[in-house]
Amino acid sequence: MENLGYGPDPSDPQEGRGARAIFTPPPNGVSKHLKSGVYRNGVPQFGKNHKNGAVDPEKIITVLGSGDYGRALAGRLVKSGYTVYIGSRDPSRENTIAMVKQTGAVLLHQDEALAASSMVVVAVGRDHYDSLPLARLRGKIVIDVANNTEIRRGPHYQSNAEYLQGLLPESSVVKGFNVLSAYALENGGLQGSKEVFIAGNDPDAKAAVSQVVRACGFTPVDWGTIKAARDIEDVPLKLMPSWKKPVAVVFGLFLFVSIIALFSFQICRNIQDGDWTQNWTTLFNTNFNRVIAVVALWTLAFCYLPGLLAAYVQLWRGTKYSRFPAWLGDWLKMRKQLGLLMLGMAATHACMSVAYVSPQTLSWVYEPATNIRVLVQAPNGTTFEKTEQLYNFHFNWRGELFLTLGALAMCLTVVLGITSLPSVTATMSWREFTFIQSKLGWVCLIFASFHDIFLAWNYMFLYFGCFNTLPIGPQYALYPSALCVLLKLPLLLPCVDNHLQKIRRGYERQSVRKQKNIA
Repeated sequence: MENLGYGPDPSDPQEGRGARAIFTPPPNGVSKHLKSGVYRNGVPQFGKNHKNGAVDPEKIITVLGSGDYGRALAGRLVKSGYTVYIGSRDPSRENTIAMVKQTGAVLLHQDEALAASSMVVVAVGRDHYDSLPLARLRGKIVIDVANNTEIRRGPHYQSNAEYLQGLLPESSVVKGFNVLSAYALENGGLQGSKEVFIAGNDPDAKAAVSQVVRACGFTPVDWGTIKAARDIEDVPLKLMPSWKKPVAVVFGLFLFVSIIALFSFQICRNIQDGDWTQNWTTLFNTNFNRVIAVVALWTLAFCYLPGLLAAYVQLWRGTKYSRFPAWLGDWLKMRKQLGLLMLGMAATHACMSVAYVSPQTLSWVYEPATNIRVLVQAPNGTTFEKTEQLYNFHFNWRGELFLTLGALAMCLTVVLGITSLPSVTATMSWREFTFIQSKLGWVCLIFASFHDIFLAWNYMFLYFGCFNTLPIGPQYALYPSALCVLLKLPLLLPCVDNHLQKIRRGYERQSVRKQKNIA
């Protein structure tokens, strides 16, 4: 594996650099690269998968371009049972011959390779399209795998595939394979998505390319006509588009809770004590641990809150065929990302708490300490009595519940995260998936909420910090969870739940049907 990029490397010297070379037929009509092969009607008959010389014409593919991506795709095609000819403008280069040999493909001159098949993969950059042997590509199925270096838009913009189709009006250009990296091709898609997006104007050509995609172990997805290639070429250039809003939401929550914690534990206490040197050293450990704990619980609640709001919207409208508000639709779409971010924060909180929890830091969840009188000798030789505490390292009943519920919530959070992975989801039925994500998810939310309640049992009710104005962390950590529970309870009533399920099965309130008939 030499290239982890997507699509061909336009800078590769083997992929169309400079003016097009003129093909001179070899002496006696046979190229030195075909000495081990057999010619039949001018077509080379050999390949790794066809040692006896019998080649199925439908199983021959030519790859134009001997760069990293062209070789990776050729190797994948060879492993899938195809005879592959790699067309190069200079097939005599020793290093190119050695690298192509490793793929199982056969290196030929471009003109020789194009004469052998009706399906051609163009694995060169757009800058070199004009230098291709366009006349020899006429009437063939041409697969364009090139990508851009940046997302481009404009009234006169054409995708690479559209531009190539303009150069080859008599050929059937199909966009495909550009969303796969060389690594994915060499490893058969063992990691990452196995979907290959294709686009083209010729249905028969797209069907033929789809067959090749399936043979390589991937899943073809038809995106439509050649104009859809604009969106397909943007896919490898997008940086986690579905994560931008969730990350922004969680980061905003983190900043908000951090400001509250700063006022509660640093600013207010220093104002009360009149000493501005206290508690600043806890910013990077204690404060951070408290903040991510609160944000993790909020984020978990925000995974279930949009579903509850959607249920009330459907009950209010009496139909499921009305679109949700845009903000609610976006919120529903980001639940998976919010859940995975919550898992990361919960795991960080659990790891930090292992080093943080002790009788000195959370004395109220441990059995009471024992006070003893000790005789202390000072460095100058004087002695004096002092009261010291012998800490008890046994949890009280609240500490036991606090620790147990936290561990159970963390375990369920891991289960929720694992079952959200596409590879795991694909092995589950819909009922199994909804049971884990919905039922166990609610159990996780309740366990995490009571983990918070038992942590601050003595301070949870009728207590405020910061001049008796701001709520303490364990209190405001429960606000979203409490809202979710309050909204969920009415939906559990049989009369409400039955009506909601009828709406989700397609039932529409009579007034809604009348409005549609009038419209």
